[in-house]
Amino acid sequence: MSDFSFIPPTSVVTIPGAHASAAFTSKTSEVFKEEHNIAPIIINDRMKYITWGGDNQMPYNIIDLIESDETMSTCQMFNAEVCYGSGLVYDTKLATAQVQSQVDDFMLDNDLASYLLGVCQDFKHFGFCVSVIILNEDASRIVRIVRKQACYSITSRLQTPSEQYLQSRGHN
Repeated sequence: MSDFSFIPPTSVVTIPGAHASAAFTSKTSEVFKEEHNIAPIIINDRMKYITWGGDNQMPYNIIDLIESDETMSTCQMFNAEVCYGSGLVYDTKLATAQVQSQVDDFMLDNDLASYLLGVCQDFKHFGFCVSVIILNEDASRIVRIVRKQACYSITSRLQTPSEQYLQSRGHN
């Protein structure tokens, strides 16, 4: 028997003395399999959230896996850029001068190109994104839009309210 310890865990290797190759892959269902039971973390009597895996580190582990493999990192960035496309394009030719001015001010205050690329990366890494929309004082206009990095977001993991809580608030 030959020692196969030199074979990388995920690779395609030519079999010596044969006109064939063998593919070695990790069992993908095991990559993020948790060793611990995942239970909701209780914040107070009305709110709980679900951890990111058993040790609450899954998004960081995903990022580490992506960044540790040059091919994976390049492919993930390519996927995000394809999702991004030509970026955001806006056209105010038919708008009034006042609307044009408001749009120009909004674009100066918000780096939408960076925002959209970050959102695309979150979608490709985690399958969702979190955006914070900030309104003016009378809530009549959006003044700012901000990407909250998905891996740092607790609000995206809040558990649905219990039936008892909904009923206590008059929801049936």
